[in-house]
Amino acid sequence: MKKIILILVSVILLIGCQQDKTITESNKEPSKEITTYKEVIKDSKVEIDGICYDIKSVTKSTFTYDNNGNLIEKAITNDDDELRIEYLYENNQLIEDRSYTNDELSYTSYYYYEDDQLIKKRTIFKSNLEVILECSYGDHVKTQTNFRSNGKISFIATVYLDDDDKILKVINTKPDGEVMTSSTFYYENDQLKKVIRKSDGVYNTTFSYEYNNIGDKIMEYDIIHGEVNTLVAMFYDYEYYETLLPKTLTVYRIQAPIAEENIRDY
Repeated sequence: MKKIILILVSVILLIGCQQDKTITESNKEPSKEITTYKEVIKDSKVEIDGICYDIKSVTKSTFTYDNNGNLIEKAITNDDDELRIEYLYENNQLIEDRSYTNDELSYTSYYYYEDDQLIKKRTIFKSNLEVILECSYGDHVKTQTNFRSNGKISFIATVYLDDDDKILKVINTKPDGEVMTSSTFYYENDQLKKVIRKSDGVYNTTFSYEYNNIGDKIMEYDIIHGEVNTLVAMFYDYEYYETLLPKTLTVYRIQAPIAEENIRDY
């Protein structure tokens, strides 16, 4: 049975101490026409730079908001499964979310704050296993310590920020200080355009992003470098409410080998 693919692969470890963009963003100004990706998806295929690729998976998300623009429910489906997440707030601050797979509770997460900064997230799974994320803050740096269910540290993420709190670099280390991955972030006009992630000092993965004219991601173009390079690309197709908050999102995903000469130069 196919499993639902959660698309935010490259950032899930980087924003554990931040709320998801769609939870709080409700101040977009209306636009007559919203731009999208230029590639054409047809008959479960997509052409990228003259090469035709098969669509490996399609997921569809639907979003429901409260009157304050807070996301209160997100449902993600593919051919077989449905993942549903409910979000609970207190004074417009996320305090709990519950994740269901095929209507069965999978886990519940609780969020704890100090001076409006998230300092702890507890996630309890249906098996009663519990994992914890703890956040601490310094000058242009955040530290996210991830604990296993046995209470031991799994890994530590050190997040370096600029003056506008944009992420510049993330270093994931083992408890003994050994570097697991190092990710560097590049921006253009305040939009994240590229992330280069290295593992053990080796050039590993490049993530590149494109956006529509209201700032939502419409394409992700990832290259996993190796003996055989792999392209992973996602196309994001939105339907919006009148407020320009996403109503539905369909994500088309491809994954295939790619020759060096066919890799885009973002």
